[in-house]
Amino acid sequence: MITIVIPALNEEKHIGILLKSLSDQNFKEEIGVVVADAGSTDKTKETVLAHANHFHKIKIVKGGMPAIGRNAGAKASLGDPIFFLDADLYLPSSDFLQKTVKYFREHKLAIATTPLKPHNGKWLDRLMVGLYNMILYPAKYIRPLGAMCIVASREAFEKSGGYPEDVVMAEDHDFVINCWPFGNYGILPLPVIFSIRRLEKEGRFGLAAKYFKATAYRVFKGPIRKPIFEYEFKYSDNEDDINKL
Repeated sequence: MITIVIPALNEEKHIGILLKSLSDQNFKEEIGVVVADAGSTDKTKETVLAHANHFHKIKIVKGGMPAIGRNAGAKASLGDPIFFLDADLYLPSSDFLQKTVKYFREHKLAIATTPLKPHNGKWLDRLMVGLYNMILYPAKYIRPLGAMCIVASREAFEKSGGYPEDVVMAEDHDFVINCWPFGNYGILPLPVIFSIRRLEKEGRFGLAAKYFKATAYRVFKGPIRKPIFEYEFKYSDNEDDINKL
């Protein structure tokens, strides 16, 4: 059995797409899904429960900021490994779990991430995401990265203490670093496909500048435990963006 943990806040328009891509998997093991809801006021919970019959077990637990939600979800589950997925992404093919779990176990990984792929075909988005994907591979030997889709063995999750809840941004990268001493880090062979709503809302270059600032802060000062710019765990839904998914 494996576990899927999804932190969510007002994700009724996206989480159903992710859950559908999970239920379409030809994975032969049982799949347990835990959604850590941070107080949604839309129909996120109803959307999640509508998919209950497609999984071995699905539950909703109390969430909060992403790190808090991910930890709560992992602690409320039993599967191994644990997939931590953002609510606004989806899996590219029905064999995603079969191939990634096989790779994770055969390479005896403790912590892993995937390349990313934007759901649209805009050249600038492909370029920006392509640069991130290129950095993933050399970074694995120096300071591993991970975002949107992170896979951890239960042992690594427990020994590392889970996601650092005192970190206000880039906690996923810090989680990867904290798990690294407990086993091998890897980059899984298939990408996940993510919504570009954050790029649409904040602007490509504005968001890139924020991530560059955050990366520089982490390199020179360490984990980001206080806000260094505005960052919210919620985004305005762009209907055109949703319809493209």
